[in-house]
Amino acid sequence: MYRPTTKNEWFLCGVLLTQAVLTTALEIYILVEWQAWVTPKIVQVPVSMIIPINLGILVFACLYEFILALDAMHHKNNILLFGICISNTCAFVYSVMQYQVMEENTMRLFDQRYGYPTLVDTTRSVWPLIKPAEILVAIFTGLGSLLLWPIVYFLHKEYSWAIYKVVHGNPKLRMLYLVYEVFLVLIKLNLYFLIGFIVQYVLIYVHVYGLEYILTMLLIPTAFFSMLIGVYFIQHELKFGVIGILVYYFGMTAYLISRIIVLSGANTVGKYMMYLFASVSLALTLATVICAIVCTLNFDRGFKRSTNRKKSCCTGIILLTVCRYSLQSDALPFMSSPTSRI
Repeated sequence: MYRPTTKNEWFLCGVLLTQAVLTTALEIYILVEWQAWVTPKIVQVPVSMIIPINLGILVFACLYEFILALDAMHHKNNILLFGICISNTCAFVYSVMQYQVMEENTMRLFDQRYGYPTLVDTTRSVWPLIKPAEILVAIFTGLGSLLLWPIVYFLHKEYSWAIYKVVHGNPKLRMLYLVYEVFLVLIKLNLYFLIGFIVQYVLIYVHVYGLEYILTMLLIPTAFFSMLIGVYFIQHELKFGVIGILVYYFGMTAYLISRIIVLSGANTVGKYMMYLFASVSLALTLATVICAIVCTLNFDRGFKRSTNRKKSCCTGIILLTVCRYSLQSDALPFMSSPTSRI
């Protein structure tokens, strides 16, 4: 596992780790209060899955972003860092939606109980107990998003300078690898949003175990496998393999569009939260297809050499970054020159 080496890298990891710990603690508290309020018969309605899903998605988001941050720092991937910022902003939007959905559904359960008189403890309302925690989750994810942007900006300046020194400012080499880096970022972020949508859609909307449930859940390992082999095919310039991956992503695009259409006419809890993940996943899927096509067009034009060279240069980049912050500036004057940064 990569260990941060600079002040800004430690700041980035500190913000993400603190956000993960605080969010997880608050979500666990909300889950405990929810479980103490509802009865076992709550499983008769889809709203029973709201709290576990919210807990799983936000905790998974925090941990996944932390892992992506370590990966971005290890490979000095500026684009992935900005992708983490966008992902965390989406998590903040999701937490605000979570507050609205929980307020509406806990009050409906307490007042109407969806026609089932024994779903919850009717002697008390749980919303006053979990409302402060819901607000804090939104505040922490919002603050985390605000702090990430300036930290990532300064890391971007560090990594751009280091990469520039390694590739010697070769514009063709940088452009070839830039498209590949964008592809890597899109495919990694898309995995999170796709999983988030599938989990919500299956447990809330489908709800009943059956053929659709099984087939939809199979999309999760399929998406993970396609991510791995997609990167492999692009790295090794295997055109027929890339064509197969493109067919898969076209199918995924059609699936996401169909689910958005289905949800538009549905009246289900958490509808707009599912819309958020489905829409972002659809946009990322389309962007991934475009990047994959561009990468394929770069085959036999130096693309493979650029990816292999970047791999061999990763150690050099790390050493350059460490030296810049560990040695005196007068010992390495070229490392501190602001005019050559890109």
